[in-house]
Amino acid sequence: MKHSIGYLGHFDRDVQNLHPGPRNYVREDGSLGQVDDRPQDVDGVFFGYLECRGKTFVAVRAQYGDADIILKTPVPLDPPRHTDGKGFGPNPSRFGDDSAAHLLADMITKNPDVAVTLQSIAAQLGLALK
Repeated sequence: MKHSIGYLGHFDRDVQNLHPGPRNYVREDGSLGQVDDRPQDVDGVFFGYLECRGKTFVAVRAQYGDADIILKTPVPLDPPRHTDGKGFGPNPSRFGDDSAAHLLADMITKNPDVAVTLQSIAAQLGLALK
C-alpha cells in the first residue's frame, strides 16, 4: 500500500485556518498557494504537514476515505520513522505501511480526542500501530 504526505503551508501563517479538505495556504508574500493534492497512485493514508521555523516539519492531518482529521496537537516529523527516510519537497513524498503505522500511532498518542477515528483508519488498512 502507498501512503503520502503533502504540504499545507507554513505553521505560523496557516495553522489557525486549517480545516478538513484544505485547498490553499498563505505564502510569505500574502498570496495564496494551492496545497498538495493526494497523488493518484496513493491508495492509503494521505497525511498533511506544515513547515515550521528552522526547516522543521509537523504532521497535522490524516485523510483516508471520508475521514479527514486535522490534529489539535501537531506531531514533529522524523523522516526515518515517519516517511521511510524521505524528505519534504515540491512533490508529496510516498512511503510504506510501517512508516504510516508509526505516524498514525504518534498522532494517536498526542491527540487522544481523535484516537478512535485514527485507529479505525489503521484497522481498515490492516496497519499494526507501532
